[in-house]
Amino acid sequence: MKKKLILMGVAAALVTTAFIGGSLAYFQADGQEVRQQINTPELSIDLMDETTGEKAAESYTFDDAMPGASIDLENKLVVKNTGNTPLYTRVTVTKSWGDGTGEAFEKDFEGESGKIAVTPEEGWYVMENTDGNEENLYLYYRYPVEAGTSTASILKALEISEDLGNRYTDKAVQLSVDADAVQVSSAEDAILAEWGVFPTFDEEGTIISIEE
Repeated sequence: MKKKLILMGVAAALVTTAFIGGSLAYFQADGQEVRQQINTPELSIDLMDETTGEKAAESYTFDDAMPGASIDLENKLVVKNTGNTPLYTRVTVTKSWGDGTGEAFEKDFEGESGKIAVTPEEGWYVMENTDGNEENLYLYYRYPVEAGTSTASILKALEISEDLGNRYTDKAVQLSVDADAVQVSSAEDAILAEWGVFPTFDEEGTIISIEE
């Protein structure tokens, strides 16, 4: 299998929440000011490739996108919590057809992204884009990610539709991956505000369903 990695930096967009940090001041009944030092929660993630131990590429190009092909993804991508507070994370996978023979991938804007099916690993809640844009696939990690830990691997395989016309001859497929996150504290409100969806959690904080 011939595969091209396009190194364009880490696609890990952070959704941050404002915090009051530094110190917390209050007054006692006798009027003396008392200051209590508190830690400021830091929300930070990295998109990592566990097969190399390095930060992931922004996109991966596959030249062997033949009709009916099933391609196992060798790069085991994960989202790592590099901050100091638990978080929930979402990954956006963008699927594109194009020419992968040159220095840079040339996107075919008329290619049907719906003919590219992506299979995630276990632990991810899948939501297709419902606005008619078949390019984007949204994957929500079901479990809180503690500080210093990582999610399960994100992507397992991709499959190419058998129903491809001649216009797809010699075309390549590119997958672009972006990750963002919200804090676990007040997660329901944060997820609605930042991602526009309504999550349902079980008593352990696992996401069991998501609705738009």
